[in-house]
Amino acid sequence: MKASTRARDEWLALRCQTGVAGALEDLIAEMEHPLFYYAIQLTGSQDRALDVLQEVWIRALRGIRKLKDPGAVRAWLYNLTHAASVDRFRKERARERAEEAHVEAAGSDVSFSAADAVEIQQALERLEPRYRAVLVLYFLEDFSLEDIARITGAPVGTVKSRLYYAKKALKDLITKGEVPHHGIQK
Repeated sequence: MKASTRARDEWLALRCQTGVAGALEDLIAEMEHPLFYYAIQLTGSQDRALDVLQEVWIRALRGIRKLKDPGAVRAWLYNLTHAASVDRFRKERARERAEEAHVEAAGSDVSFSAADAVEIQQALERLEPRYRAVLVLYFLEDFSLEDIARITGAPVGTVKSRLYYAKKALKDLITKGEVPHHGIQK
């Protein structure tokens, strides 16, 4: 890193540490684009990268006064970005595993007869769009779970979970006339 860049970074960090008005905004203006690019590379998505950056700036705001070497603020922010990206990935993966385990434990004994077509269509119209989408893509368009995940932007485990709850909600609507807890619009 150039000495002039390090000196500017140190000046920005020191301003933040001493509470100068507008200092954090100046640091964000300086670092937001390179950190955003890095977060996109780590997460593979602009939306996820924006979420990561939000977390980075929260962590930076809370921790900048404790930064021992203000000249290393750039490396510190990249480290925060990396850590926030890894944390996001771990949380998403843990949620996916939990959803998959729940679906597997619950079983998939929900099925329909051909005679239920009209009732199914009426019930479909009452489902939340996210549940209706996976049902249509899976049963009517014959997409694989992986394809549905790509189309909807949801992890495969989430698609499996939505498919399970959507089938269950449809079955409940058709057979019992009840409004189940998952998937029905109010």
